[in-house]
Amino acid sequence: MKIDENIKLAPFTTFKIGGPADFFCSVTSEDDVREVVEFAHEKKIPFFVIGGGSNILISDKGFPGLVILNEMKGIAIESDVISAAAGESWDDFVGYTVSKGFSGLENLSSIPGTVGASAVQNLGAYGVTAGQFIHSVLVFDTREMKFVELSNADCGFEYRDSMFKHEKGRYVITRVDFKLEKGGKVNIEYKDLKEYFAAKNINAPSSAQVREAVISIRAGKLPDWKLWGTAGSFFKNPVVSAKEYVLLKEKYPGLPGFPEAEGKVKLALAWILDNICHAKGMMNGNVGTYEKQALVFVAKPGATAAEVVELAQELMKRVKDATGVTIEGEVEWVN
Repeated sequence: MKIDENIKLAPFTTFKIGGPADFFCSVTSEDDVREVVEFAHEKKIPFFVIGGGSNILISDKGFPGLVILNEMKGIAIESDVISAAAGESWDDFVGYTVSKGFSGLENLSSIPGTVGASAVQNLGAYGVTAGQFIHSVLVFDTREMKFVELSNADCGFEYRDSMFKHEKGRYVITRVDFKLEKGGKVNIEYKDLKEYFAAKNINAPSSAQVREAVISIRAGKLPDWKLWGTAGSFFKNPVVSAKEYVLLKEKYPGLPGFPEAEGKVKLALAWILDNICHAKGMMNGNVGTYEKQALVFVAKPGATAAEVVELAQELMKRVKDATGVTIEGEVEWVN
């Protein structure tokens, strides 16, 4: 295993933004993981793990430590549990589960990144989250310097959140186990999916058909990752009290809201950005909001992290001024 120095990070992220890392290496085995963590401890430097680089924004100054690229591969099936190494492509893994007749993850198709990131971010789309199906996660505990298997409950999955986001630097995910049902019932309750299958007059789609539908729908809404620098949806949908939602609904009658636990309501931030803030196609230098979806940022060649931050701050201010709601980023800031 080779550890390089002064490696530019932009090519390793979907935003195509980011300065150099002091140290950089790729890991392909559990032994590699232990070795690089020991290196970081000996050097007394921070370290950061990346997979597909699809949900991060790296500072223009780069990262003053060690960046570990997780390229661990391998998939295994045992009964209804499918295990995947953290460096596996997420969408390829979803496609694999569908091809084997398993249901559950098809709604999470066409999302860039790796299997490891699915646990960190608790990926969610079209009415489904990864955390619903994660059975356990194998991690290297860098504090105890040993491998530990964490249960679903240990991971603390919540909306676009997990324990891993709050224990940064402690755990390196090496494998994620998913419990899926073969030939199980698919979830097409999400509005876009309902409309898609109604138009095709399909009442009971297969998991493969749902995957196909999600890929098609996402392609029509999101920029081509090969043409644009982007990290997908930049912000989380805010959650407010039922009382706050009623007041906002009076002011903005078309505002969609989705019931959450404890009587709260999740707001559709994309609708707010489009219809209240009129932010579609907004530009700040080489960074802007996507012309079809203001919740998604896109970056032209030469874009900087500073431009992304400025645009994010402007949209946060606009939303706050118009609704009184504070929004927060979904994309992780690395500096």
